[in-house]
Amino acid sequence: MTESSSFPLALDQIGRPEFAPTLLAHMNASVGAEHCVLFRFEQDDVKVLGFASKDGAEMAGVNSERYRKKFWKRDSIFQELKESLGGYRAEVSCVATEEVADAEFRHELFLTQGLAGRAMLVGERSGKLYGVSFFRDQTAGFFSQPERLVIRSLADTLISCVAKHHDVLIRDSSLCALFASIEELASSFASIPAQLTARECEVCARIVYGMSMKEIARDLNISAESGITYRKRAYLRLRVTSRSELLRRLLENL
Repeated sequence: MTESSSFPLALDQIGRPEFAPTLLAHMNASVGAEHCVLFRFEQDDVKVLGFASKDGAEMAGVNSERYRKKFWKRDSIFQELKESLGGYRAEVSCVATEEVADAEFRHELFLTQGLAGRAMLVGERSGKLYGVSFFRDQTAGFFSQPERLVIRSLADTLISCVAKHHDVLIRDSSLCALFASIEELASSFASIPAQLTARECEVCARIVYGMSMKEIARDLNISAESGITYRKRAYLRLRVTSRSELLRRLLENL
């Protein structure tokens, strides 16, 4: 897929779960981005509007939840970008992992995930604050200077696309809630007439969010074997066999 042909495909997916993966495909072709997360920032909260990792990896889902739960208010780069905003123009910061000052932030969100750094875009549309983060793995190295210039040149358009994506999502509040948090995902699974247990709903929510069974076990303070058992029971009750089928089953219930 060429750079020129992939962006129209991303536009066509605005308001759909496939928007983030298709946008990532475009940015991978353009600048080699391997993960992306889309945000809407509020005064006391941040909502995840979508995420994707190349080749179905789990990093974007795991990192977005960690960021939302613990780190976003400590994100000095975000705060600097927010304070620099003025008018339509989006602000951009490209920071390599070794340049992240907060040691815990750097360790939890970058080093443990094997990331070379982050390109973060922040912009305001219709009084609402949006953000996009793109990441590259350490094996690929950080974005080059020409690639950073491309990201900056696309920033205003990308923020507008994310804002439009959010506008379409909120026309269906249940679909918007799907991306808001793991807790709301678990509640959505509980509403499916398949009589899932509370723990099965928690496991399914984390699977949809992109966590591995190891990550799920650690997050829920259970053994990996127990997590696998909950997944197996839930899949049987929902009559699904994969993460994509699980997501489709959830969407069918909204």
